Amino acid sequence: MTMYCQSCGNSMLADARFCPVCGAPVVGQAGYSGYAVPAQRRLFRPLYGRRFAGVCAAFSYAYGWDLGLIRVLAVLCGIFLFPLAEVAYIACWIGIPDEVIVPPVM
Repeated sequence: MTMYCQSCGNSMLADARFCPVCGAPVVGQAGYSGYAVPAQRRLFRPLYGRRFAGVCAAFSYAYGWDLGLIRVLAVLCGIFLFPLAEVAYIACWIGIPDEVIVPPVM
């Protein structure tokens, strides 16, 4: 059985995990041997579901962490690591972009 790379279209062996030409991982095909290939997730501050600035929600959505646990850890870091945690939170607030919602085209 011949498989083709989803990225470059070149043929490759049926048991290949990576394309020999472009190096792209083989995902969702018969040759995929079960190695986890992380999905590329964007880091953004969501418009809905955020409490203060959306920094905790941004990390929760991007990395799949529990939102409540992230918020509790942020508060504990804010209490015990007083100046460092607040500066890091403000830097993330400034540095992480807001979610962009594109209106449908009619």
